[in-house]
Formats: sequence, structure tokens, C-alpha cells
Amino acid sequence: MNHALETRRRLAAEIAPAYAANPNVAVVLLAGSVARGTADQFSDIEIDIFWHTPPSAAELLAPITQSGWSLLQQHVDEYEWADSFYVAGIKVDTSQFLVRTLDQWIDDVLVRADIEVEKQIRITAIQHGQVLYNPAQIERWRAQVAHYPAALQHAMLAEHLWFQPRAVLEMLAARDNALLLARSLVDGAQRILDVLTALNRLYLPHPYHKWLDWEIAQLRIAPPDLAERIRQILRVAPPAAVAHLHALVEETFALVEHTVPGYDTSAARAAFVLRRVS
Repeated sequence: MNHALETRRRLAAEIAPAYAANPNVAVVLLAGSVARGTADQFSDIEIDIFWHTPPSAAELLAPITQSGWSLLQQHVDEYEWADSFYVAGIKVDTSQFLVRTLDQWIDDVLVRADIEVEKQIRITAIQHGQVLYNPAQIERWRAQVAHYPAALQHAMLAEHLWFQPRAVLEMLAARDNALLLARSLVDGAQRILDVLTALNRLYLPHPYHKWLDWEIAQLRIAPPDLAERIRQILRVAPPAAVAHLHALVEETFALVEHTVPGYDTSAARAAFVLRRVS
């Protein structure tokens, strides 16, 4: 274990009791790169906290103020309480929810094939996080999400198996339209990863595939040398980048057709090869 990772895991273990001391707290979970073992000296510590009932402003602040940590910011929305603070010079981000919110999100994803990325992110945090308080609840959630439904796979494919027509990227490369081409290349690579995640019946871990090498290592079904090929798309000259991306798109279509034989790719394929009439 590298020093940065070891330091962050130790700090997380020291932070957890400040939250777990409140009987209204149901779960404390280490998430993000520190839980996944990919943290480095630039990594923040991400901690998910689940409450039985909505916490008061005093309950949210108590662990920080009583421990003498330096509060950076707080944010509240319809579903989440979040804050950031510094401990020993390292930034800590908490994402705090009600237990019933995660129960509802799990039901949305599993029963209604809801593809909302935030809901899938929370599921992957449960699957890959390190429990700091109340493992029994985490194990119950893990058991619920262990089976990835076919309906969710089809919904993900319907949403993400669409790529810009190859002629458009070829045009952008020929014109050296650098910014639009870069945006299109990144979007195409991210769509490939979205599709492959569904093919492997895995929940999305991050909206922009932040942990590229870790994520690709989870994929049993994928084009060969995928991580290096994605990096090459962003490093080589524009015509070569487009050719590399389009090769991956073709391989992704083939994998979908082989892995999910009942799924119709014809419309997506037709959109991909569409060319303008001169």
C-alpha cells in the first residue's frame, strides 16, 4: 500500500467515530479512490454517511466543530447533505443521505430500470466501499444489488449505444477543428465505456469514468488493450485519433451483438455510417 493511500485510510478510520457517535447515523462508508485502492497524493477522502432521519444543522456540524476540523463548504439539495473540511491538511468530502433515499434509488434502478447515473454511483460505492460503521446494513444493500437486471442493461444500451456519424468526425479531423473534435472524441470514448459497463452488468461508477484503469480492469467483456487505446485517441494526430475511435466503436457494436443477441443494433449502426449526400 502506498503512503498516500495508507495515510488517507487511517484518517478515514479516525473520522468515522465522530459521525457514528450519533445514534441517528445508520452507516459510515469510505468511498472513492481511497476505498478502491487507487488514491495518490492528490486524492481527497470521500465518506458516505446515511442517516435514519433528516439531520439537523447542528448534527451536521457537530462532528466537524467538536473535532476541530476546518470547514471548507456545505451544500444541501433535495436528497443530499454534503460538506468539505480539512483534516491534517487533506480535504475530506462527505455525501450524506437518508437510508430511505438509497432504498428508493436501489428500487428505482433494479425494478424500474432507472439509468440515472447518480443512483448507480451510490450503488457502486456500496459495492466497492469500505465499511467504517454498521457492516450489517451494507451487506443487506450489497445482497440487493448483486443481480444486475436485463431490463437495466437494455435501457443503458438504448441510451448510450449511439455515436456521431463517422463522416462528421472525419470532417472535423480534415478541417483540424480541434476543439469540436476533442469534444467528440471524448464523448465517443465515454459512450463506449457506458456501453461496456452495461454489457458487463456493472453499475456506472462515475459519470466521466474517472478511474479509467480501475474501471477497465472490472470489465470481462471489452476490446483488447482498451485503456491504452483510449489514451492513444487523445494523443495522436486527428486523422489517426478518429480511426482509432471508429475501430473501437465497431468492436463495441460486435460485442453487443455477441453478448446480447436479442438486442437490435441496426438503427445505431445505420446512424453511425450515415453520410451526407454531396
